[in-house]
Amino acid sequence: MTVSALKEWAIVCKGLEEGMQTILIRKGGIMERRHGFELRHNDFYLFPTYEHQSRDLLQQEYADKFKSVLHEEHSDNMNMIYLYAKVIFITETFNRDMVHGLHDLHIWNEKYVNTRMDYNPEKPLSIILLRVYRLNKARDVALSPEQAGCRSWIDFQSLNAEDFQDNIGKPVLSNEIFQERQSHLMEVLNI
Repeated sequence: MTVSALKEWAIVCKGLEEGMQTILIRKGGIMERRHGFELRHNDFYLFPTYEHQSRDLLQQEYADKFKSVLHEEHSDNMNMIYLYAKVIFITETFNRDMVHGLHDLHIWNEKYVNTRMDYNPEKPLSIILLRVYRLNKARDVALSPEQAGCRSWIDFQSLNAEDFQDNIGKPVLSNEIFQERQSHLMEVLNI
């Protein structure tokens, strides 16, 4: 059995862990430009990355945490997995105003949202509502050269999936807070 992980900025993983972020906004990595982002799994681990992060793309309230996240110990080929996520809802959109209306469900600023909307403009932006869980014990994992680069998904063939599944702890957000955020998302999306 394979352990699958979604690569995401380390600062975004911190936002998900702290409950400041509930959604992901994805278009796909450079290696996925032709087809755009594809949701390959309904549940997955989050692999924090340190490439392409920028304090200038974060909402001011969260930008102050950027420096501390950059100084977390990591290497280019080794990292720590400490979060697990389940996809609750996904939709695609070209509606920039609607995406801007979701600003309180993520840590990115308007500049980031505009950049993502403008990148590969013939492809829609994916909005993914996640229920995030902390692992009871974080796991160090090695990244092979084949897994490096600007791609969204990585699979770890050598890891024991059962050990990872048994390690999933409590959700980051209480049921009540999560339901409030989900309702807000649906309201903005007019669903």
